[in-house]
Amino acid sequence: MSGTAEPVRRAKTDAEWARDTDRRINSVENPTSQRVGQWVISTSPDGNLIASHVEGGSVILARKPEGGENDPDTITDTTAPACTVTRTANQSITSSGAAIMFDGTAIEVGGNWTGGKRNLDSVIVPVSGVYNLTATAFFDSGRATLSCAVMVNGNPQIGGRINDGSGDAWMEANCAGQVRLNAGDNVSLVAVATGVTRNVGAATVFTTPVPTSMSLSLIVRT
Repeated sequence: MSGTAEPVRRAKTDAEWARDTDRRINSVENPTSQRVGQWVISTSPDGNLIASHVEGGSVILARKPEGGENDPDTITDTTAPACTVTRTANQSITSSGAAIMFDGTAIEVGGNWTGGKRNLDSVIVPVSGVYNLTATAFFDSGRATLSCAVMVNGNPQIGGRINDGSGDAWMEANCAGQVRLNAGDNVSLVAVATGVTRNVGAATVFTTPVPTSMSLSLIVRT
């Protein structure tokens, strides 16, 4: 069904006609490809769904699901996992630092990141892969070295800091990077204001207060 008709040869015997008819019915009921406008949809030898353009080039639309061997009706969720957790209310951070206790979830797709909890100090990675990680910690006052770090299973993976001497309200420390994570990993955000105690929460210098946040989004599964 790729749009190219095969030559038709008249059957010479009833048996040959029956074989040709069976072959044609089978090709209609079980096509190996389908022409859709300037694209041809087909499957690769390893079971992936492929779209090929008539002017050249192919893309993988969907990969063969890993599950389903025991249950053929198993549905694999192809939504890319992503999560953003936030801290809006002020949280006191001592000079030794503390993990942010998140009080909201802005985004949670592609898996159970939070376990249904509203207040939590970490999220659980649902799928192994390489992730984009970003975090912003807003401190209610500067005049200190302000730092934040994203921790994976208690170990720092990415971090950032700002040495502020202005004393302005709601200075932020930011960090961002790409990290390989495994399903079940525990990811948290730690904030520190060196030598002083500060509050971390939503920055009220904006028309709508912007909360402290941590975000994770899958780039590629592994």
